[in-house]
Amino acid sequence: MDIDNYARRKQIALAQSIISRSKIYLDVRFWIFVRDADVSEEKGTAEAKLLQLLRGGVAAGTFVCPISESTFIEVMKQANTPTRRIATARLIDELSLGVSLTPGQTRIATEIAHFLHAAQGLPLYELQELAWTKLSYTLGYLHPLLPDLDQETQFVLQARFFDLMWEKSLSAVVAIIGDQWLAEAQELRHSAAQLNLDIKAHASKLVSYEHTYWDEIVGCLDVCADLCADVIAGMRASRGLTPPEQGSDAWDHAGQLCRNHLITEFENSATKQTLRTIHAQSSLHAALCWDRRTNFTANHFYDFEHAAAALAYCDVFLTEAYLAQIANAGHTKLCDLNGCQVTDDVERAVTIVQGLRGDL
Repeated sequence: MDIDNYARRKQIALAQSIISRSKIYLDVRFWIFVRDADVSEEKGTAEAKLLQLLRGGVAAGTFVCPISESTFIEVMKQANTPTRRIATARLIDELSLGVSLTPGQTRIATEIAHFLHAAQGLPLYELQELAWTKLSYTLGYLHPLLPDLDQETQFVLQARFFDLMWEKSLSAVVAIIGDQWLAEAQELRHSAAQLNLDIKAHASKLVSYEHTYWDEIVGCLDVCADLCADVIAGMRASRGLTPPEQGSDAWDHAGQLCRNHLITEFENSATKQTLRTIHAQSSLHAALCWDRRTNFTANHFYDFEHAAAALAYCDVFLTEAYLAQIANAGHTKLCDLNGCQVTDDVERAVTIVQGLRGDL
């Protein structure tokens, strides 16, 4: 066994351990609501009621409140104080049970691989079994590599390191990082400004939401061409064939062929169920482009990552008003993707969670 297969087995075991729990995804706005209710110990507010329900459901084995990479990044942007970043991390540890979605790019690659393998009739795990990891790996896997060691010894060391990190709490990770987290706000602001310029430049071509959505699908798969090539390389290697070398003409050709194939497959509505992260991200971007009153901001990058993760893999998404509007809109139908209930209202969130517990 190698470390990648070892990590995959741990992922699948984790997914199976939470399969019966409803997944309730809180964006950072809602994490702040319940954190502040916890810190203040106020009684009787909707926020306090929501926290009580979530705690009770997690303790009873009914709920889990996973995070994503965007949650982690936004928590690290909070002030490093006992009532803010540290308090948020502790509450996430409690309600998430240490569970996170894998990074967005990893989920996209997994979904592409799942789609292509399914087309060949190969036995597969369900996507819900492949999307989960632990908080300490919310940004992806990084394994120590000691090339002077023999393969067996290196695997043993990698597995021990993996197991150690697997059990790390978010509170512990936050404490280790401290204030060493590097801000990327300027880069994101620049990217947001460029997107707004691109939207304005192509405004005359935005003739319908459906047309805008299709442009986003093509653009997203353009960006994913390298991921496509990586998936193709892995499939060839698993069949004992020589994979294309990364960066070679053969690699680029494989990526483009796969990209073209997936664009064509998106003409079939069923494709959206498997390539769900691409579908969700494209829908969100298309909805914002189509809403000419709204400018893209740096925070939208995090917001859309939250939404794509929650809508594709969770049962409830508690979020901002404009994301709830997009998700519930008739032209996007994003809530239909995984039957996810979405709201920005705390009292409505309480009602939804009560319904999941059977209190209604």
